[in-house]
Amino acid sequence: MQSRVVPLEEGKDPAVSIKASQSKPFPIRPPSNLLHKMGDKELLWRASFVPGIKKYPFKRIPKIAFMFLTKGPLPLAPLWERFLKGHEGLYSVYIHPLPTFEAKFPSSSVFHRRQIPSQVRKCLY
Repeated sequence: MQSRVVPLEEGKDPAVSIKASQSKPFPIRPPSNLLHKMGDKELLWRASFVPGIKKYPFKRIPKIAFMFLTKGPLPLAPLWERFLKGHEGLYSVYIHPLPTFEAKFPSSSVFHRRQIPSQVRKCLY
């Protein structure tokens, strides 16, 4: 069997072209529960506005939350400790393990006393 070179249409990804020819694409329908009647152009126009208020009326410190969903110990805890070092006050840490796991971190750790209690529940379906 001989192979041959087929020129690609400009701007088309070969993987997408192959996938598209293999299966029929589903039409994208707009959501049925919109709370407005704006089209894409108007939404983009509104989203591009610069806020008129330059300063917030209260002191605000932006934070990010880290949720660790785990069955047991956190093997990469030292890596996260190092990543978060020096950024105290700019993040919150939560550990959500199985109820049987009891976390034991030193008091200097960002994970110390950050465990969220949980329960195991059976699915009824």
